[in-house]
Amino acid sequence: MKSKLSTTKDPDLARWCAALATSQDPDRVPPGWLTAKQICEQVGKALSTVGGQLNRAVKEGAAERKTFRILTGSVVRPVPHYRLK
Repeated sequence: MKSKLSTTKDPDLARWCAALATSQDPDRVPPGWLTAKQICEQVGKALSTVGGQLNRAVKEGAAERKTFRILTGSVVRPVPHYRLK
């Protein structure tokens, strides 16, 4: 059974479409912020090792964590970035 297409006019539809269309823009990552994968490549260690060290550094206050929406492949996703304090 096919469902009927909604023909009701929604006055907020254009605003919703505009808001959803702009939400896919990636954030601009400021200099000094790196992903865990980028840090792994720089220090030459595995992601599991660096991930634990980053969590500890953030907990102890030596580093800070912030999530930026970046383009990963063909999709914009929230990815945590880190920088030293």
